[in-house]
Amino acid sequence: MKRRLLVLILLFVLLAIQLTSLFSIFKAEAQSISPPPTPRFKLTLARINEITYKVNITNIGNSSSSIRIDIALPKTWMPDTYVEIKEITLTHGSIGNYSNRENNYIYIIFNSDPHESTQINITFYSLKYKLEYYTHKRVQSMSYPNELTIYTQPEQYIESNDTAVEGLAIGLAGDQKNPFRIAEKIYDFVISQLRYAVQPKIRGALWALLNREGDCTEYGTLFVALMRALGIPARIVTGHMSRALSEGGTTNATNLSVDSPHLWVEFYVEGYGWIPVDPTSGEGNPLRYFGILWSYYLPFLKGPTMEAPYRALLTLKSEHLESVEYSATLIVNLLATFPFQNQAILSIYEANELANTMRRTAYEAYNTSLLGYQASMWQFNITETYPLLQETYDSFYNSTLAFSQSDFLNADIYAKTASQNAKQALELISALTISEARVAVTRAWKELRLLGASSGENYIKRAEECKSNGDYIYMVKYAQYARITADSAPNIVVFIGPILLCVFTVWMITRKGTKKEITALSCIRFLHILQQS
Repeated sequence: MKRRLLVLILLFVLLAIQLTSLFSIFKAEAQSISPPPTPRFKLTLARINEITYKVNITNIGNSSSSIRIDIALPKTWMPDTYVEIKEITLTHGSIGNYSNRENNYIYIIFNSDPHESTQINITFYSLKYKLEYYTHKRVQSMSYPNELTIYTQPEQYIESNDTAVEGLAIGLAGDQKNPFRIAEKIYDFVISQLRYAVQPKIRGALWALLNREGDCTEYGTLFVALMRALGIPARIVTGHMSRALSEGGTTNATNLSVDSPHLWVEFYVEGYGWIPVDPTSGEGNPLRYFGILWSYYLPFLKGPTMEAPYRALLTLKSEHLESVEYSATLIVNLLATFPFQNQAILSIYEANELANTMRRTAYEAYNTSLLGYQASMWQFNITETYPLLQETYDSFYNSTLAFSQSDFLNADIYAKTASQNAKQALELISALTISEARVAVTRAWKELRLLGASSGENYIKRAEECKSNGDYIYMVKYAQYARITADSAPNIVVFIGPILLCVFTVWMITRKGTKKEITALSCIRFLHILQQS
């Protein structure tokens, strides 16, 4: 009788241990953590090119001809386009230059004999990014600096004071005060109501509205006219759009809307700057072309006077114009080295690389959702780094502003400050994430979750290796693997309990007595059901 009682007591002790171990897995509590701050914009997909813009003019007539050609020059447009002219060469003729608004041009005058060709080469370096704005809903201001008033006024082909244009703009805007949301409504109208059709000449906004068709010029001028009708600064942008600009190669740059020359638009938002929009390309994929300008776009002119020759990339004049033919080509060579002489461009480039790494790492820590677990349960708390993140974004933004004002010294200082802040933020994110992983592993050791603790230690080592190699994204991933593995692993008793029960069961079976055998087997089945649940 005493032996039977002792056996039953031992059985219940083992059962209690098993049940306790089954429910001893650490349960992470959902955290309420605010998301990391965002920059005004992000610059990605950097492309460094050497580009030669070749223009060839041929006199196909039988008499000599005096020819003038005006060519828009590429230039730096902040924050996504950096340009340095390397050289301008021409076979013959005299060269001059002039400006209109913020745009730069050259003109070349020469006499061309019958069947003679003249070639002009403009070689320049470009650093081009994909530009993407964070179009925040909280913006409620349509104010702008006084110098941008010209971009709220009607002009040739941008008939923003026409009653039809004004009435449509007011109806589309409704009671909305956020320029981002207003621009979205106008963008949606243009891409949904216009039909793309190449035009033999520029038609303008009013014609596009009345006829509901046009090419990139009509799409752009109508968008700009509707925005200006509401007092929001907007302007056309003319340049080139070609995959060659991001992949290298040669592209035909002769005809607008047919070859690489293209027209898109920008609108102004206080505190953010000029926001790019391409209504022509947006018809098939609207989100891809609103507030985003890809690295295969290269702007030459922004907001030019809508009169010849200022609005055009290239203009020819001759007393025998019908006898003059021309062609233009962009030859793009991708560069592996940094060719720019201006030190501020290099500093901005390096600061942007670090800021992007910092931004992606912060979001990786915030947005982590691995192995099917809820993200809110496994976020790293890196809110301590948020002031540094914001300081980095502000410093970088100030560097681009200073550069746009040709204040290269302060642009360089702000960019280097942004780099320092980004490095500090990355170090702090590393310390916080690895520290949280270590806490989870230490807790696993104490609670005898040995397999999880051991695996967690290995993941922490990998996280530290990634950090030393500058791979902060995978550092966060491995730190998270360490946390989840350590916190989710069962207690070692889960494995020891069944072994002891098996030994005990064998002992019971070898002894006489069907009741004991039935009792042991029933307990095993019960525990098996618990483990499965």
